[in-house]
Amino acid sequence: MEWVSNLNKAIGYIEGHLRDKIDYNEICKICACSLPKFQQMFSMSCGVPVSEYIRNRRMTIAAYELINTDVKIIDLALMLDYDFPESFTRAYQVFHGVPPSTTRKTKAHEEYFRASIQILTYGGKFKMGTKKIMNIETERITIRKFKADDWKALQEIAISKENSPFAACDHAWPTDDDGIKGACDYFANEQSIWAVEAKDIQKVVCFVNFNYMDNEQSLDIGHITNSEYLNCGYDYEALKALYNYAFLELGAEQIIAFWALHDSDKLAPLLKLGMKITETSMGDKFRPESDGTTEQFEGCKLVVTREEWITNPAV
Repeated sequence: MEWVSNLNKAIGYIEGHLRDKIDYNEICKICACSLPKFQQMFSMSCGVPVSEYIRNRRMTIAAYELINTDVKIIDLALMLDYDFPESFTRAYQVFHGVPPSTTRKTKAHEEYFRASIQILTYGGKFKMGTKKIMNIETERITIRKFKADDWKALQEIAISKENSPFAACDHAWPTDDDGIKGACDYFANEQSIWAVEAKDIQKVVCFVNFNYMDNEQSLDIGHITNSEYLNCGYDYEALKALYNYAFLELGAEQIIAFWALHDSDKLAPLLKLGMKITETSMGDKFRPESDGTTEQFEGCKLVVTREEWITNPAV
């Protein structure tokens, strides 16, 4: 894969410039992408932000220099792109657990090795819940487990869903107090169901469910948003964070979603995330009409692969 080769070349460039300034424009040329794309590709592939990788590698080089040369601390700090020796010394002690002077005397230090990107193909099945999210925060939202006192917010989500013109394209939800309280308690104990709380209003506005992961590492994710907040971007921001989590932590090879083809409000954040409609089909609605007949609706399957997510990150 070309992006893997380019990413390894970029790592080679970084390694060759750890003792001087790193030109991110040059890295972007090597990878033939923007800086945000490179940063996401690196983070998704290596498990750490590129800034953290560079800092850790420079701290490793600093230890080698202290042990094997007579370089002064101030010169070492400047060589490794620190403006002040004090900031270098603080960073060194955080990484190694000892100050530079101790490493020079005792050779005590930690090591952080160079990264190399490889793609491995293997079989197996991921068991949901083995890597738990406690919570994920962005600037605007918190993704967390449901709590008992979320039931009123969940009730609003359920009512807005049941009032949607596409309500019959899914199973019916309870909207009464007891039914919603029971659903909220159930959600709170499930490892694959998440509440999305908007920080500015301190309220749960969206529900996200990791439905299942199959043997080919294809993860089905569903979501429902309170219609009052459809145009606020909360659902998009939450799904973006959870897609990152699914690809980086759960090892998903692709994420899929199923819904009514003409529900533009529901599909809008998915399409913005780079998902593509790969299949359409007709199917029976989940609820009969008042006369007992069952109508059909046009559904669709949306997909985004791990490689697409890494090479064309959502903004």
